[in-house]
Amino acid sequence: MFNLERQEEILKILIKSGSSSVTKLSKLLYVSQPTIRRDLSVLENQGKVIRTHGGVVLRNASDNEIPLVLREERNNLSKKIIAEKASRLISDGNVIFLDASSTVSYLIPHLEKFNDIIVITNSPKTSMKLGEKRIKNYCTGGLMLMHSIAYVGSETEKFISNINADIFFFSSRGYIENSVITDSSVEEASVRKAMLKNSDKSYFLCDSSKRNKKYMYNICNIEDIDGIIDELSE
Repeated sequence: MFNLERQEEILKILIKSGSSSVTKLSKLLYVSQPTIRRDLSVLENQGKVIRTHGGVVLRNASDNEIPLVLREERNNLSKKIIAEKASRLISDGNVIFLDASSTVSYLIPHLEKFNDIIVITNSPKTSMKLGEKRIKNYCTGGLMLMHSIAYVGSETEKFISNINADIFFFSSRGYIENSVITDSSVEEASVRKAMLKNSDKSYFLCDSSKRNKKYMYNICNIEDIDGIIDELSE
């Protein structure tokens, strides 16, 4: 197991338990305690964990960017339900924008049943998963935003501006009912605006953790999109 893979496994363990000891992590991951300590030092320097005497706790990420590996582990069931509902809006032959959010990534398994679709995404991770399922896709390229594993910036937006999509699925950190959809990352908000501009239809995928949360950067007003898909929507 590579260092990065092992560190992601540590974060997955912590998102479930909140804390752990070095001894327990060593046994779970089949590596030495010095190796675990080195991994914890890396994660602590990245602001993801807080080391304690003999162990570690997951840092409260409410004021920071939440790494993708943590977001993927949150509200799994809700995201699966939302993705299944979103897939009902897709038709054969569609050109689809997918953003780099963890919620939208749950759509990937549903796309295999459609013929001749083309997906454009700014997520290299999503692009690879689509490729594994032999779904035709393009990845934007651009500047890599490491905590989100997402391409952002002017080159990303230039790529998007040359594409006309039938439908855009996206998520973000929060929305206010009957008001705005917002995010904490100005770079990702800008990419989503570009996709929104070049899509015929757009849908916001929203699990319960996003409701009534307002962050610094506006993506769009609720009336600018075609719908919000959540656990309760039909």
